[in-house]
Amino acid sequence: MYRPGASTELGGFGLPDTYGVTGIDNGVRIVWHYLATNERRTFTISYRFKGLAVAYDDVVDVNLRVWGEHWPEGLGSLTSTMLLPGTAELSPSYRVWGSPAWVRGVVARFPETATLRASQVPPHQFVEFRVLFPRSMLTSTAGAQVRSGNALDRIVAEEVSSQEAFAQDQEKIEDAKRHPARTISSLLLLGFVPALGLMGIVWFTNGRERRTGYDREYEQAPPTDTEPALVPSLVRQEVAPGSNEFTATLFDLIRRGRYKATPVTTERPVWGGLRHEDVADLQITLADASVETTPFEEPVAKVVDWVVDTEGERLSQFRQEIERDRVANSKLFTSFKEGVSAAIEARRWFLSAGLVWLLVGLGVFALAAVVLLWVGIDGWRSTAPRWSDVVLVALGACAAANAAALLFAATRAPIWRRRTAVGQQEAERWEAFRRYLTDFPRLQDAPPATLELWERYLVYGIAFGIAERVLQGAHLHMPEQLHDQSSIYWISPNGDLGSGPTSLGIADLSSGFGSALAPPGSSGGGGGFSGGGGGGGGGGGGGAW
Repeated sequence: MYRPGASTELGGFGLPDTYGVTGIDNGVRIVWHYLATNERRTFTISYRFKGLAVAYDDVVDVNLRVWGEHWPEGLGSLTSTMLLPGTAELSPSYRVWGSPAWVRGVVARFPETATLRASQVPPHQFVEFRVLFPRSMLTSTAGAQVRSGNALDRIVAEEVSSQEAFAQDQEKIEDAKRHPARTISSLLLLGFVPALGLMGIVWFTNGRERRTGYDREYEQAPPTDTEPALVPSLVRQEVAPGSNEFTATLFDLIRRGRYKATPVTTERPVWGGLRHEDVADLQITLADASVETTPFEEPVAKVVDWVVDTEGERLSQFRQEIERDRVANSKLFTSFKEGVSAAIEARRWFLSAGLVWLLVGLGVFALAAVVLLWVGIDGWRSTAPRWSDVVLVALGACAAANAAALLFAATRAPIWRRRTAVGQQEAERWEAFRRYLTDFPRLQDAPPATLELWERYLVYGIAFGIAERVLQGAHLHMPEQLHDQSSIYWISPNGDLGSGPTSLGIADLSSGFGSALAPPGSSGGGGGFSGGGGGGGGGGGGGAW
């Protein structure tokens, strides 16, 4: 005999043979406590429903959820028996259903009882038991809901429709499985074609470069006085300055007289330190600190000033010296890149309205993906998925794929950014100049006649990432008297092509500045190497048993 007054907390403590009752959401919780050690006990729970039976003019409908979806454990076997109020004929007005259709089970009807048996009920899976019997079997409607009208045909139609819907869902799912090529191709179309279509529209209206009528293959001199750190971004249409631009700025400052470069030799170990050899090097010293610099050149000057100090430093040692204070120098490198980006922005070379449309599309697809996946997964039935849930999840995945494609497109500036008319014309001229520097060693044109032009060739070659080609051209065509006067050209006359100190310095700096100027803890390439001379481009419910 159980006494009231016990705790109703699940898993809580209570004295044996006590129970507690409390209200919960749309229901009642009853918790009883007992004492048992390694034994099996059977509990018989009895309670009375009011209003469960619905009495119509022709039939009585009793639809009871005999097993709830809140149970976290599966059930091996479930048996339910409904005792009729009298003896019924096995007629069309006496019906029995079990649902949902994906639960393994059988129902049976007998003159005095209806039964349901289910097996292997999964966790969190409800089971319903529905019985219809003639209204004439009731002697009283006390405790039942009374509704006017006939309901037999409507209820039978509901159950048949539910069963057919389940069968149709399973057939559609099986059909999708039987035709994987069709299913996958459909998903790919839905997953990428909308995004590709939007990307195409954005490119055509906002990213495609406009014709300017420029038709020259080569420019034999820098077409404008634009600083070397800015030109690669204009040509590549990507505002992403890096170590090439940093190195080009350093050599430009040497060319303009801020620093002095003197040829020296440096001993370098070879063969694992078994031998040493002298290699050409450059001694960099401060020359004229009054040389005017732009705001984005100032961080470069500060890094170099710190490295050379008052005694000067060899170019081959720059990387090691910079790494002695990577925290401060990485901040200056970041300041240099931000300054270059700001200078490019100030020149208004680019129109970027297309990015807005890509971001709007990205937001729409991302929101659709979240909503569709949320609804589809929330209603997902693991044992027997509905076709509608499968479609929602598939559409959500396709929306996510479209969002990912647009996110990728947002990182590709040529899709959504184009140059202004002025910017496009200047970019075409710089691209022609870059082609000239690339092809210069094999061209038969007369070589430049002035030292200033030769030195600008090298500075812009460094910025484009093709300094080796410029050095090769200088080795073949540069007059000796100009070579002797240059502040940045020293090419070993007896060595291999490009083996002089300038080649050594450019190779060291271009490959080493990115990692040397990266913040501590970053990976070796964290400094952000530029793309080199990559050139232009762009523009460019359930059924029944």
